Amino acid sequence: GTVVIAETQTGGKGRLGRSWTSPRGNLYVSVILRPSVPISKAPLITLMGAVAVASAIRRQCGVPAGIKWPNDILLSGKKVSGLLTEMSAEPDRIRHIVLGIGVNVNMDGSSLQPDVRRMSTTLAAAMGKYVDRTALLRTLLLALDLWYHRFLQNDADVLAAWKELNVTLGHRVAVSGGGAKLEGLARGVDAEGRLILELDDGMLRQVAAGDVTIMKEKTGHGDMATR
Repeated sequence: GTVVIAETQTGGKGRLGRSWTSPRGNLYVSVILRPSVPISKAPLITLMGAVAVASAIRRQCGVPAGIKWPNDILLSGKKVSGLLTEMSAEPDRIRHIVLGIGVNVNMDGSSLQPDVRRMSTTLAAAMGKYVDRTALLRTLLLALDLWYHRFLQNDADVLAAWKELNVTLGHRVAVSGGGAKLEGLARGVDAEGRLILELDDGMLRQVAAGDVTIMKEKTGHGDMATR
């Protein structure tokens, strides 16, 4: 339950060891969690955190934040927040998980590299005004407390909420990672948070991790996506 907040980060990192630029004006929060759940359920912490962040942004800022699997929060197709979980575990139990959350709030976008700037946005840009970070943080931590306890009681509630807020399912996507790339229709997520991908030959593949690019608008039937 310990929460650590930074004004900026000198060694911020993202998934797969990538660097994470951390200009001033945003929220950078790490929370220490010690869930008494099987190790196989650990990936659901990321989905739970994403639900909390998207819900908090919607509640506090009134903008339609959506979740892109596995760990990005988008506004109008651009990234406004990202999450990273790191775990320490023994073979049969989780020691602790650190859930890291970064939210682009009031930063000056010119501080980012051009390629990052093209794919990113801020809450201030979406709302057209300065955003109170303290109020947003309070709403975020309350949402995280709520959804973490729901996760411990019944993780199916988290999966249901994630599906309502997602912008991935029902779209054709490309998933890359580990030197491989898959393309197909994002059909769903399983009970352990893995993406279920329908390949062009009709085979279903479960993907535990990777970078997702949404290639086309939603087609067919399935869970509603929030743009």
